[in-house]
Order: sequence, then C-alpha cells, then structure tokens
Amino acid sequence: MTSTNESESGIAGLSLALRSIYNCVASTSLSDWLPHLEPAPTWIPLIPAWGVTRVMPVFPNSGCYPALIESIWQSLTLKEAVEWRGKSYELTGIEVNKESLHVLQIALSFTAPQPQDLGGAIRALVFNWLATADAALASRLQRDNCPPFTVAVQSSGSNGLVLRITLLQRELLAPLLWGLRDALGTEVLLADIPCRLGKWVDIAHKSSFESLCQVPSQEVIALEFLSPTSFKQSQTIQPFPLPELVFSNLLRRWNTFAPVELQFPSLEWQSVVSAYNLKTRTLTLNGTAEIGTTGWVRYRFNDSQQAKVATILAHFAEFAGVGRKTGMGMGQVRIR
Repeated sequence: MTSTNESESGIAGLSLALRSIYNCVASTSLSDWLPHLEPAPTWIPLIPAWGVTRVMPVFPNSGCYPALIESIWQSLTLKEAVEWRGKSYELTGIEVNKESLHVLQIALSFTAPQPQDLGGAIRALVFNWLATADAALASRLQRDNCPPFTVAVQSSGSNGLVLRITLLQRELLAPLLWGLRDALGTEVLLADIPCRLGKWVDIAHKSSFESLCQVPSQEVIALEFLSPTSFKQSQTIQPFPLPELVFSNLLRRWNTFAPVELQFPSLEWQSVVSAYNLKTRTLTLNGTAEIGTTGWVRYRFNDSQQAKVATILAHFAEFAGVGRKTGMGMGQVRIR
C-alpha cells in the first residue's frame, strides 16, 4: 500500500504562546482577533507548559493553516492584546507543527464505576469526533483494515486516567481536535457510563518518519507492552510477542503510512529474545474476552542492518502500537 496523501499545506497545526498582562488594557477577544478568516478557527487550550498559556486554533481540515499564518502575521503588526477566557494576554510565540506522528492525552475521570468493556466505545468516540469535521473521512477510515490511529484508556499515576490517542497521519490532527473541541471539560458517555474529559489537550509526543529514521541503531531493544498484546499466527491467536511477529507487524504498518522513499523491504528477522518478564491478561472488547500479554521483552539483533530497521520500528511502535485491535486499546507499546 502506498503512503497516505499529505495535506496540501504540509502543516498539522500550530499553537500560540500567551503571556498574561496584569495591567488593565484594551484587548480583542481571540474569537474576533482574525475577523477575515472563513471559516473562523476554534481556539482550544493545550496543557500549560513551564507556566506558559498555550492555545491552538483549530479548523475542520489542515488546508486552512497557511491563510491563518498570514493573518496572524498581519495582526502582529498591530501589537494588539488579546483576551482569552476573561484574561488579557500578549502573544509571545508561534509554533508551527509539521509532524506526521502525534500522541495526544486528555485527562479522564469516571463519575461511576469504570466499565470493563471500553474498547468499542472509545473507538466509536474518536470516529464521531472525526465525522463532526469530515464525515467522508471518518467513513473511509472505518473501512480501512489498518486504521491510522490507536486509542486507549491508560493510568496516569495517582489513580488518574488519560484518554490516549495516537495519530499516524498529519492531516488527522485538525479534524480530530475540531470534533472534540466542545467535549473538553464536559461529560461524555463511554459504554453508557458518564465520564468527564479534562479541560486541556496534551500533545505529549510528536515526531516524523524522517526523524525516526535518524535514531541511533541499537543491537538490543527492550519493548514494554502496556496493554494486552496479541498477534494472529496462522489461524490462531499468539499472545507471546515473538520477534518475527512484533517486527513484521510494525514493518507492515510503517510501509502503510511512511513516505515511499522511506519504506523498507520485507525482512526475514534474525532475532532472539534475550530476557522477558511477561504475564497474560484479558481485555473485554465488545463482550469478548481477548487474551494478550503485558510486561517487557528484550530482543537482540546480531545483524547490523536489521538492528537499524528494528530500532526505527521500535520507536515507531510508540505511535503505531503493535498486534491486534490497537484501535480498541490493545497493543500499546513503549521503549524501555
């Protein structure tokens, strides 16, 4: 399969850094700040970083960003203060995001006991958000055998939860954020159980296929499987993450979404498991108990070329997941 069509602008999104103005000054509401744009952007809050307020203008698709950037530069010459949620700010920075790979996190809290069967519900929620911006896009993605995103509910420490969404195509960021904009800070239903989303979106990690190709090669790679992970092997389900299953699966995903010039040929993996600490777990999806493995595995590659490709794919796994049903919470992975 060829790589995804990139958006015309080549921009995934952008964010503004705002600094509070404590003296009483005349300011223009962000919603009125760029009056000539059609459609007008929706402004959503990103999680504050280093005490800096950050907001992101969002459109139904990323093709609107070039006109937005031009309009922002024109407005900057006026040196206007802007108003955001009842406070005055001055604009101190603009970050243009051209990356293709994203990890988004939104705080999540249940107001009733958390349901066990969440996979189908969170997948449907993401499709609903995408359909709000582009129904044809959401319909096309629902038919894909290899969807360009993963979704999971994960622990964030201190008994907190986050809704974790990863995106493998640059042009999905704008419609997803457009669709979820009104849900931030409100209650939504997951498996008919009310839960509350946090007020901010945290773009926790982002990268590009080109950047991943530059990571230093490792002969030994340790992967941690955060949610139950399993693979189809012949006509059975294999819960043990054998190296040929893990890295062949990641290679197929990479070649589905990476630019043609960065794709890899098929490989007969020459790798051994040198250590592991695993346990089997079940995850209920649409009423069915799916068995999988969590824990960590250390893989050793003696062939230097395979080690290089495997290292790239291991970093890619943090965005792509691995194995079955990654769009429903399974196969979440990180490098140890």
